[in-house]
Amino acid sequence: MSPSLYRNLGRGLFDDATRAAGLGANTRYLGWGTGFLDVDLDSWPDILIVNGHVYPEADRLGGRYSYEQSKLLYRNLGNGRFEDVSTRAGPALLVKKASRGAAFGDLFNTGRQDVVVNNMHDAPSVFHNCLAPAGHSLLIELVGTRSNRSAIGARVTVSVSGRRLIDEVRSGGSFCSQNDLRIHVGLGAQKRADRIDITWPSGAADTVAAVDADQLVVIREGSGVIRRTPLVRRALPGCAAR
Repeated sequence: MSPSLYRNLGRGLFDDATRAAGLGANTRYLGWGTGFLDVDLDSWPDILIVNGHVYPEADRLGGRYSYEQSKLLYRNLGNGRFEDVSTRAGPALLVKKASRGAAFGDLFNTGRQDVVVNNMHDAPSVFHNCLAPAGHSLLIELVGTRSNRSAIGARVTVSVSGRRLIDEVRSGGSFCSQNDLRIHVGLGAQKRADRIDITWPSGAADTVAAVDADQLVVIREGSGVIRRTPLVRRALPGCAAR
């Protein structure tokens, strides 16, 4: 089966954009954990899907079906379509596992998102992006006061070069997973966001203007920025050897 992508048309209407987006070709996988992450920091969210069959007996079928399966990575081309780059994204994604949950977040404050994957009857997998960052990014942590402290339900709009990059703080993630509550935004070649607008669950709103890239920005409801921490824009030790 293939993943499904539904494009929001507004007014409560959705269009099935799976095939138009180039996501309908891979039909031999059974997908579980799925998430958007900006792998190359070009400001267009990419898609990672971890896979694994329900029944070990799938191995008996042979051919294209198997219990343990590799991962799928689709690169966002910025024109409504995605490119399958799974075989070019490093050997870790090609290792076959019976994967289930996938949690996304910047584990090491490098400005790039990592992925932790739960595998059936096996140790979890941790995927770190070892490429030197081609673009810039922002990591935004929200602290609620009138709203819940974790700011779950808050909407963040980052304006940069005439575009609006929108995300929300969510409880939960993909299958049986909890993503990083911090908002990760790729900015491409831009070294500064023009502004950050936050709509809090309480109904309050905050705006922060002219925010430099490549830092963790902590914003408290009603108080604006309370802390800025530079991100570590380098690969982890051992990355170059892989």
